[in-house]
Amino acid sequence: MSLLGSDAGGGWFRRLQAPSNPAGLGLALLFAVLLIVLNQALQYGLAAIAVKTLFGGTMDNVRDAVKASLLVIFPASLLTAAAAIYLAGRRGGWPTRVLSLRWPRLSLWGWAALTFGFMAAMYLAIALIVLGFGIDLAQYTPGPDGQTPKSGSTGLVKEAMFDIANEPLLFLAVLPSLALGAPIAEEFIFRGQLFSALSLSRLGVTGATLVTASAWALMHMSEPWLSIGLIFVMGLLFGWMIYRFGSLWITMACHGMWNSVFALAIFANSGGQS
Repeated sequence: MSLLGSDAGGGWFRRLQAPSNPAGLGLALLFAVLLIVLNQALQYGLAAIAVKTLFGGTMDNVRDAVKASLLVIFPASLLTAAAAIYLAGRRGGWPTRVLSLRWPRLSLWGWAALTFGFMAAMYLAIALIVLGFGIDLAQYTPGPDGQTPKSGSTGLVKEAMFDIANEPLLFLAVLPSLALGAPIAEEFIFRGQLFSALSLSRLGVTGATLVTASAWALMHMSEPWLSIGLIFVMGLLFGWMIYRFGSLWITMACHGMWNSVFALAIFANSGGQS
């Protein structure tokens, strides 16, 4: 395992997480709620500015509002992460420990094995769900301009991304939000202080994983149930990663990889073809 780095050795259940939460469970829950509210408020406020200046419209136009919201995820997420670091320092907390910001001891090969292993696990989950439930993926694919299929909405974000894929410059502007912004904010909120606090409670690591995966999935209620289910599965994997490697950097990297592949696949299949 030396080729992959010292953290890679020790088996699947070697625990490198060292949870720390001087604020206690009650405050950690409050902080998580505050961060969610802050992130949503920042996105809405910045999107209201972007939709007017870039699209000449208002937030009443759902499609333009979603596009604008995707554009501003990155700056909103940086501000949310800064707030998370500040809150993690309350009651004598040390942010790097409270938020599991330990840098993992992995080589480049170790990072590659972990991220590509994560992607393989997620695609295996998709295959099992699709085959097990007899799902027709065409029902979850928007039209080339983001049109909603007859089977029903495939999700506001996915439909907006298919639309955005036809505008290369807009796509490039949105990509940092998906690849960096969303992973930063969502991991700081769900696998940061909240996960540490829950894992120190009676719920333990298993309960912390289930609660954070469920809460994260429920935040995506605008998406179809297949997407919500996959987000829940991803949350379970991220819970294991935090337990195993004790590093938020790993979950952010895997989250960013997933979002990037998702966005680039849409661009490759839809962009520039209209």
